[in-house]
Amino acid sequence: MSQRKLSLLMVVCSLVGGVIGFLVGEVILDRLAGEIAQWLLIGLYFGQYAFFVGLMCLIAEMISPRLNGTGWKQRYAGFSWKMLVPSTFVMVGVAAMLLQLLYGSSFQAPSGANNLVMLLDTSGSMRQSDPDNQLFKAAADMVQKMDSDMKIAVVTFNDETNVLQPLVALSSQAVKDDVVQKLLNHSGTDGGTRIELALQTGLEQLTAAQQVENSTVVLMSDGYTSLDIPATLAPFKQHQVLVHTVGMRNIDEQGTRLLEQIAAETGGRYFNVEHANEMTGIFGQIYDMSRQDRNLVSERTGATADSTFYAILRVASLLVIGALLGLSLGLIFDNRHLAKSFTIGGAVSGLLAGIVLETGLSSIYLLDMAVRLIAGALLAVVLTLFTVFIPVPASGGSSFQKRRLAAQQSPRALGAGNETSKRFDL
Repeated sequence: MSQRKLSLLMVVCSLVGGVIGFLVGEVILDRLAGEIAQWLLIGLYFGQYAFFVGLMCLIAEMISPRLNGTGWKQRYAGFSWKMLVPSTFVMVGVAAMLLQLLYGSSFQAPSGANNLVMLLDTSGSMRQSDPDNQLFKAAADMVQKMDSDMKIAVVTFNDETNVLQPLVALSSQAVKDDVVQKLLNHSGTDGGTRIELALQTGLEQLTAAQQVENSTVVLMSDGYTSLDIPATLAPFKQHQVLVHTVGMRNIDEQGTRLLEQIAAETGGRYFNVEHANEMTGIFGQIYDMSRQDRNLVSERTGATADSTFYAILRVASLLVIGALLGLSLGLIFDNRHLAKSFTIGGAVSGLLAGIVLETGLSSIYLLDMAVRLIAGALLAVVLTLFTVFIPVPASGGSSFQKRRLAAQQSPRALGAGNETSKRFDL
């Protein structure tokens, strides 16, 4: 006889596992984004998430075996512990890697921005916020890593602007080395901060070369200036030029809000720098974003930002990940009835999580964290509720283990079979 069951303890524990997975995932995104390939980053993100959800669900059923029965706890719990890592971290993680490879592939439009304009603050306040000149070292390191099909321009600014490097194609190592030397040998810091003048000069570099389309601007400043935001940013928005901004939050609060607004208005992203030595990693992230290296849990920017195709692909990928997460729980408990329930529930929860990510992600860091937390909570909780809708046999138990135990409990039959075989051979 089948029953509709619900383990409230498993619902709570699964939520706890989802929150733990979210927190670990945020550390992975923060520390490894830009350092490893996106497919590996997303594989680790969802692999560890599935592990913690599976671990907490297993602990819940060990405490109160409401779904799988006391017989499972007494006889088959050891098998469930052995299946935990292969069924969660490995299976879900590998699937997430493959789905990220698909999501990161370019089926529409260009693969990313071909032109990058760097606007670097050389005002007097930078002597305090960047005493070791990490900004220009980070910019030089970024140039060395850029692909040969890219073009770059560098503009420094304080009260005035200086075109340190006009827009040039990085077609050879010699060109890269020349740009790097200009960055490392730039003049010192002095004067005030004219952000609007820097943006205008950067745009002029693109328009003069007729390269406005498919471009990205990186603006780094630690100061504040009053500017007419709608008028200044109108041409950037018209040509869909993303402006990513980098600011020093502990220097000027007004400047931070300004940079956040510039990034949000143009579809870019704001990056906060607590210490100047973080700039190399941040510039690496920005370069990856300029190449439209999309991932499943971050905002999609550039030419595919409003793509219906990639929106559907993200939601479908989360649906598959959710279904596999549910299946992994069925494999852990070795119960085909629970596998069916959790897989269907996982597909529904993945669908909901995918919709939340697709509609909620933005260029605001804390808001994106909140969106990923909501998606992770939905993914963890909804699948555990589906035992209410899909009946589970009252006896519980695990089908594979029952068959194996039955075989072990009939040694006479096995022995008789061996004797018959021996007699036949004779």
